[in-house]
Amino acid sequence: MSYNNKPLWYYLDDYWDEIADPRVNHWYMLNGGIWKILLVMTVYLIITRVILPRHMKNRPPYVMKNLILFYNTVMVVCNAVGAYWAVIAIDYGRIFLDFTYPSREDTSEWTMFFMNLGWLWMITRFMDLMDTVFFVLRKKESQITTLHLYHHTVVPILGWVSFKYNAMIPIIRMFLLFNSFIHVMMYGYYALSSLGPGIQKYLWWKKYITQCQILQFLICGCYGVVLYFMQTGYPMEWFGFAVGQNPLFFYMFYDFYRQSYKRGTPKKLKQ
Repeated sequence: MSYNNKPLWYYLDDYWDEIADPRVNHWYMLNGGIWKILLVMTVYLIITRVILPRHMKNRPPYVMKNLILFYNTVMVVCNAVGAYWAVIAIDYGRIFLDFTYPSREDTSEWTMFFMNLGWLWMITRFMDLMDTVFFVLRKKESQITTLHLYHHTVVPILGWVSFKYNAMIPIIRMFLLFNSFIHVMMYGYYALSSLGPGIQKYLWWKKYITQCQILQFLICGCYGVVLYFMQTGYPMEWFGFAVGQNPLFFYMFYDFYRQSYKRGTPKKLKQ
């Protein structure tokens, strides 16, 4: 039977087991088909855009200073650990000069360690979903932008697909490195900001976080173009899927930056 004659459920479930990296296909959250992740993201959107807003409609915003400080601090620590090991995982940049598709049969100790690190990074992106929950409970609806929802919905899906297929692809590790450092900065900003106006007046550097996010997509996009012409053995359908998101994210973050800082009306930072 050709792929064109397969039922929809095949592409939501069995297909992903057929193309999965055998090293991770049995791991928690990575086993089975993509339908589980799509279900999680659908529930996330229903809760944050329907259920919680209705719950909060006639209620005052919750005061969650201590909880948010704790959450942001935990996220700083998690991403800092990820950033530290990501520097080692890229062999201080040397892996980006190797354009050969990484073998999925490599089960060396270091490889499996870095794949576990990538799995933890993926889990933290699901933890990011609490950002939206806190915004709704505090009635900060203005911070739940199209960019925020798209970013928080799509990145966990992209992370899942990437690690399901081959977590050791260099451009994935490049993104993991940049993304971890940026989240240290971002959650550090939010942790300090939650301490009140006395601290907030010293937080002059928030726009540079958005600049780093834009730079992240620019660098990854440029490397993706080089990889396209230099690669050996990469499956083109997945290569296009992974790299294709860069232009869209670059545009959305640049548009957010332009509207927030170039027109003299800075907005609160959040993807």
